[in-house]
Amino acid sequence: MINPDVDDAAVTDICFELQGTLLPRDHSYPLFLELSRLLPWLADEELAAVHPIQAAETGKDDLLILNRRTKLVIRIPVERETDLAKLTDQTIEVGGFKLTIGKGKAKPLTRHTPLYAHCVATGSADEEGFTRDLIHILDEMHINCRFICGRQQTFTTAEGVVHGYSLMLYDLPVEQSILVQQRGMGGNRKIGCGIFIPHKSTAALV
Repeated sequence: MINPDVDDAAVTDICFELQGTLLPRDHSYPLFLELSRLLPWLADEELAAVHPIQAAETGKDDLLILNRRTKLVIRIPVERETDLAKLTDQTIEVGGFKLTIGKGKAKPLTRHTPLYAHCVATGSADEEGFTRDLIHILDEMHINCRFICGRQQTFTTAEGVVHGYSLMLYDLPVEQSILVQQRGMGGNRKIGCGIFIPHKSTAALV
């Protein structure tokens, strides 16, 4: 049964081409600062989220390397799509490395289960507290599903270190998957937390 209160098309991902060489592994907060410089409305847009940039390992713990498939992905309400066009052809600097943003292309959210988030941050640093927080969040959203907590993740911000865990939601009713993707879970969505994407299976959780 489709939830009549959820408009599937209300939020979308915009995927931008991205040119550069290296990127700090802990890049989410400086990336947000640079994007906010170009998009002053971003910080206050409740449903906006900035995906962590997916790049390859360099063999050094603190650096990642970009390739031709690397994208900058921003999740926004559809009415903000034209506002993001300002990013095209802009150059930003993240951790001392320059990145040039190319053209953006919309990628609509789809009904899918299971869902995976690289990091969900609830305010609890330990897994026991995180699990309690997550159960409370699911109850508040009226969602009944199972979950698997993965590795602890950390992000450095001006206020300190944000702790979270990678998370898989499974046995999630497909009609609720759009709601989870649009609203996310926990805080710090502008620095890559609480952003869910479709996942093929529960076989491996990174």
